[in-house]
Amino acid sequence: MLTNLRRQFGIDPADYPDEQKALAALRRVDSTDRLCGAEINSIAHLLGQNLSVGTVTQPLHLHFLGSDTQDGEWTVHVLTRYYGTRGEVESVSSQSIAGLSGDDCDKFARTGLRNLVKACARALTSGVGGTQGMTRVINATGGYKAQISFAGLIGQVLKVPVVYLFEQFPRCIELPPLPVGFDRALWIEHYPLFARLSDELMIPANEFASWYIAPEVETLLDRECIDGVEYIALSPILELLHQGFALISPPDLTEPPKADTPVDRRIRVSTKEQGHPPRGVNQCLERLAGLPWVCLASSEGFVNTGERWRVKPGGTPHTNEILVLCGDGNKAQQIRLTTTCTTPQERQWCLEQLKGMF
Repeated sequence: MLTNLRRQFGIDPADYPDEQKALAALRRVDSTDRLCGAEINSIAHLLGQNLSVGTVTQPLHLHFLGSDTQDGEWTVHVLTRYYGTRGEVESVSSQSIAGLSGDDCDKFARTGLRNLVKACARALTSGVGGTQGMTRVINATGGYKAQISFAGLIGQVLKVPVVYLFEQFPRCIELPPLPVGFDRALWIEHYPLFARLSDELMIPANEFASWYIAPEVETLLDRECIDGVEYIALSPILELLHQGFALISPPDLTEPPKADTPVDRRIRVSTKEQGHPPRGVNQCLERLAGLPWVCLASSEGFVNTGERWRVKPGGTPHTNEILVLCGDGNKAQQIRLTTTCTTPQERQWCLEQLKGMF
């Protein structure tokens, strides 16, 4: 749109059209006119289009995500004003994505794409346009080409269709879903790490020296040295994995039945343990034993790890058992939970409850 308007007014590529004149020119033509650019054209073509999740109908609720550039700021501002006066649009909002700029490739990859993931997740699952009965779509038309492929990943994880309007096409095309899935068990096991890094953005690497981090996660962590100190952060892919799994529960979860065993008989401590248990482990055992679907909480020895909490979905092949670690930052106690679960759906329900318990 900005390129077309610059050409229309005969101004230099580094300058910007007067906003009032730009809006007047856009409003004089149909929204499918080439002058309006890919941003407005794609939204016009989306109305009435059948997608895998349903038909896009009025009213529209638009949320524009702009790059961290002067071009992006100008474009999003004009688009917001343009759609603020159109009858088919009930609400329009916008935001700039910090770090999403072509001036710094490292900042774009590490900060910009992560912020893009968070912004998409919030917009698609929060109050933008309400939360019920809405057909939600990511329109990846316009902007950096890298965003298009990354938008496909975001849509894959958040279960939202991604559309794109190619040059001269009469309608938007829906990008096909990727033929791969993400490992939710891996996310559950690393949940404390992902949650902390997502909130704090960057943490000294030495704080995780004694943590177990799966190789497939280790290779996707970003590392950066600042003033001689190495820090770790979530890569955009790991941020996406975390946001997607945090916002969308797996289908067909079933709450298991309550245990018949009295709560005061649900704790078993191994006689093989040597030395003092980790601080707080007794309270941990009592809290776990008090869960309604736990039949037995058995402590099974100490582990040298700096972790305070970890759920291990793959720790046992038995449907009715779950392994967890509960620690004090120096060592942890491995605890085996015997549950009332009889199906994978019941066990998954328990794993979801445990992941952020401590």
